[in-house]
Amino acid sequence: MRTHSPFSLRSMVSGLVLAGLCAAAHATDFTGRGVFNFKSDSGCPFTALAGPANECNRLALDDADTRAALDSTTHTIRFANPRTYGEKTIVGDVLLQGSGQPRNSQGNGPRVPLTFHALVSRSGNEWSVSSHAHSPIGGEFGDTRIDPYQVVVIEGSTERVVLTPVQISETLSKPSIAARLANEFVQVQDNRAGGAKDADITIGLGLRKASKSVARAHFRAPSAKGSELSEAMRQGNWSLELQALSGQIPRQVVQRDLFLYGLGSQPLLQPLMRRGFQKNEKLVLGATGGKGYVRYDGQQREFAGADASARAFLQDSFIGLVLGWQHQQPQPSVAKADGR
Repeated sequence: MRTHSPFSLRSMVSGLVLAGLCAAAHATDFTGRGVFNFKSDSGCPFTALAGPANECNRLALDDADTRAALDSTTHTIRFANPRTYGEKTIVGDVLLQGSGQPRNSQGNGPRVPLTFHALVSRSGNEWSVSSHAHSPIGGEFGDTRIDPYQVVVIEGSTERVVLTPVQISETLSKPSIAARLANEFVQVQDNRAGGAKDADITIGLGLRKASKSVARAHFRAPSAKGSELSEAMRQGNWSLELQALSGQIPRQVVQRDLFLYGLGSQPLLQPLMRRGFQKNEKLVLGATGGKGYVRYDGQQREFAGADASARAFLQDSFIGLVLGWQHQQPQPSVAKADGR
């Protein structure tokens, strides 16, 4: 159970330190629960989805007690939080977009979008960071490109580097043994058949022959010409469907995803926020004639933010990355992706 610490000299010092760092480095200061995007100089998974500014890197703050300072000149992100937590709690995250060349392609194949994701947590007064990479296909990558950010946490009147550009780059190109083992438990099945163009995948957990299907995702764009995601969505007739094939998807995962993709305050989705997915339930975002909607539990509501939520999901999430990559492939690819 989380507990609030009393206002103290330590919290004042922490705030003053971060404020001083922001002023000195001309950084952008972020406060309050929210999701904030910033420019990627290394490109975006599906460039046209991010718009001309390429703002597809992400900084998320999970509660009002977390502050972050982003300095794009020195490529530094600093976190501060004076609160004491009774159990390990995610207080924010950093998501960086990049790309790599599959090592077995000999430089001839297309570059593959790669995403680095770091979760920043607090337990008591201590910081911890866990990180992993997403890619739509398995294997190792060379010639990786990603913005060289470092992540720093404020501890009292001092600061500590918890992630370096070298660590981030190595996570993309050289997955650890633990990451390789984890990848063996994430199975992605390509459901397309007979030349179908719509992206359609099933996610399973477990060793291949004994894996258990947990979710299915489907992106439809019936009126789109060509394979570009941006063109499909520009036409204003598309749908992104997520179906739970198991009732065991952790509720906390569902709640955080709804927060990250701008769906947490949707009245129609409040039952989903409270209890998570039940088996076979579906959540659909889409547009008809350019008008967005959200559909859940047999009900549909207009939703002007459907386009923005779907774009964020396709670029930032593992499932979205695989869907987007599959949508842009002319033929069904090997049904394996990297969820490390």
